[in-house]
Amino acid sequence: MHIRKTIAGAIVALTALAPSANADATVDKALVILTSPDTETQAMALVLSNQIAKQGKPVHLMLCGPAGEIALKQPPAAASKVVTPMGMTVLSLLAGLKTKGGAVSVCAIFLPNRKLDPDALAPGVSVAKPPAIAGEMMDPQTRLATF
Repeated sequence: MHIRKTIAGAIVALTALAPSANADATVDKALVILTSPDTETQAMALVLSNQIAKQGKPVHLMLCGPAGEIALKQPPAAASKVVTPMGMTVLSLLAGLKTKGGAVSVCAIFLPNRKLDPDALAPGVSVAKPPAIAGEMMDPQTRLATF
């Protein structure tokens, strides 16, 4: 009898955590957080971000750590290397995302940790604000992806 009560209690608890059938499960936008220094990983994150934007969904790409360097006016040479079968580079994919209306930012601690000012960023790149990013992360209509 004790096992049945435990199982029943677990089922009730899991049911409470599951989304309701009436819940609005619509995902209207994407927040992509890219931190990887790996060029192929950066390219894949950008390919997918571009595809999301192409489908008409707003995309916010936040770059942090080594990935933030692709958002500089003087990005690393690897960002200009062809990494996709279609001949794309990380920089061309980033430019494509901006063209499709994607928002691109660096995390709030990226510039201070490198002793850089916002003018070191490429055009169209901003500095993310932690309260706004936290809000996006917690918004049920935002799909979060990390690379």
